[in-house]
Amino acid sequence: MRNAALFGMFVAAVSLGGGGCTKRPVPEKGTGTIDGGGAGGAGGAGGQGTGTGGAGGSSTAACAASDPRLVLADQRIMRLTADEVVNTVRFLIDDTEATALVKGGFIDAGNDSRRRFPPFEADNIDDVRFPGLDNVANHVASYVQDNFARVTGCSNASDACATAYLEKLAARAYRRQLTPEESARFTAFYAKLRSPQTVRGYLVTFSIQEATSYAVYALLSSPQMLWRWEIGDPSMAATAPAGIPLTEQELASQLAFFLTDQPPDDTLRMAADAGTLRANLGAQVDRLLALPSARNWLRAVIETYLRLNQVPDVSVDPNDFPIFTPALASDMEVEARMFLDNTLWNENLTDLLQSHTAFLNTTLATQIYGVTAPAGATATNFVRTTLPADQRSGVLTNAGLLTSRPLAPSDSLLLNRGLYIASTLLCASLPSETQPRPFDSMFNDKTGQEQVADRGPDTACYSCHVQFDPYGLAMENYDGVGRFRTVDDQGRPIDAHTTLPGLMGGGVKNGVELAARLAASPAFTNCMARTVLQYAMLDPATTVEAPLSAQQPGCATADVVQRYQSAGGKTFTDLVRATAAAPAFGLRKAAP
Repeated sequence: MRNAALFGMFVAAVSLGGGGCTKRPVPEKGTGTIDGGGAGGAGGAGGQGTGTGGAGGSSTAACAASDPRLVLADQRIMRLTADEVVNTVRFLIDDTEATALVKGGFIDAGNDSRRRFPPFEADNIDDVRFPGLDNVANHVASYVQDNFARVTGCSNASDACATAYLEKLAARAYRRQLTPEESARFTAFYAKLRSPQTVRGYLVTFSIQEATSYAVYALLSSPQMLWRWEIGDPSMAATAPAGIPLTEQELASQLAFFLTDQPPDDTLRMAADAGTLRANLGAQVDRLLALPSARNWLRAVIETYLRLNQVPDVSVDPNDFPIFTPALASDMEVEARMFLDNTLWNENLTDLLQSHTAFLNTTLATQIYGVTAPAGATATNFVRTTLPADQRSGVLTNAGLLTSRPLAPSDSLLLNRGLYIASTLLCASLPSETQPRPFDSMFNDKTGQEQVADRGPDTACYSCHVQFDPYGLAMENYDGVGRFRTVDDQGRPIDAHTTLPGLMGGGVKNGVELAARLAASPAFTNCMARTVLQYAMLDPATTVEAPLSAQQPGCATADVVQRYQSAGGKTFTDLVRATAAAPAFGLRKAAP
């Protein structure tokens, strides 16, 4: 382990600065209905907006440009997540060491199926896990010492080369230029390590490699590296809406972690250091969105939100579905990922629900989707194909999504799918459960229509279940592993027709028609905007509301929707651009 006394020489001199992370409890969700009503918008940070437009093309202004609800997060300081720490090591050092940290168990990261939304609570480093970061810093420091020439680029070890490397490394780790005072302290720390000194009663002189290693250890243990700062610049405080703009360097970190889950690359950081980032934010967003790292990460965000990342951990009763194996689950995960990669970057946002494109291997084609395997497909090769339009439509009928709904003993498939569609695809605010759930045995011998009727208008369950049961009923043509069927487990013909709730209302006869209705609804666009903005806020305690109606405007999300629509937005990338341009992205509330 690195010597704690030497580490203290550096860390003790580091000032944390002002501000803190103000955590607010997440409000309890109240009763709500799915509404396709309009949502107004506002201008950019400190700017003026039209206050018109919004979801569904409504001309009603839900939120004025000065509405304080356009700004969501407080001034704050947040710990990096476990994955962000690993990605920072990858960015600062190399992929070999980042991978070794995960595989060696030094940090619990990189587990895709463990992630949960909102912003990956399972990945946050809490007070119990935080001390373990010392082992990460020590491992990286040893790696730098053992691979000094390759990592530092100092083929001929010299103090000048080592200090130049450390200076550059510190700026990348801090995600900003070092202040003159910080640079002086860091240089003095290295010089102290290189000079003869007494450590635990022994006179010690550290080699260049050892001194560099200690400096890297101190750097990776510093608050500037392990925490994200969003204090902003109070001298630039905006009034419409009121808020404190992030500094250029803070904005660079916010944008980089939002789009790539990594620190700002050198191009982004240099723009921030030059003071030109805010004025050219759109161009930087477009540049980052073209990078594979951004596309892979944002796909992972949506994959997590849709819970497709949980497919490998699904537990299915082998007596009910002997076809379902870990290999099949892996195939479903690959197919869902390829579908998202294609749809998010090549098609319109609504194609998430309406695309008939799929990527199948022979197993999925023949055993799950019941279609002829596309030419070139094998057990391991997934090939693009088109699914029957009367059976499949987008992610809603994707086998991975249909399978990934966890089934507790007291749940029915219809119930789980209905809740999922209402809450995840439409962001419905549902009442808290007030009645105990009946056991599955009560529904085993009943059709979907009979199950819904049992929770009809004359029952205590109706006011709640009417908001999501119809969605589950429309999906009755798909069994527990996503196979299309026309008869249920008892051999009875399936009747999936239903009337949808609220302003979504109207009849649909199956999942394909439901997908089309959802895609055409402003509620879906509103929900996707809320999802992207919720992730951009990063802190799960920062509540982001969807604009469900004029009475529940969800101002910050409504603003994103208006920007998206005003720019003629149709794609997922358009939605990401609108999010980065919103006041909620770059402004923070003044801490009390």
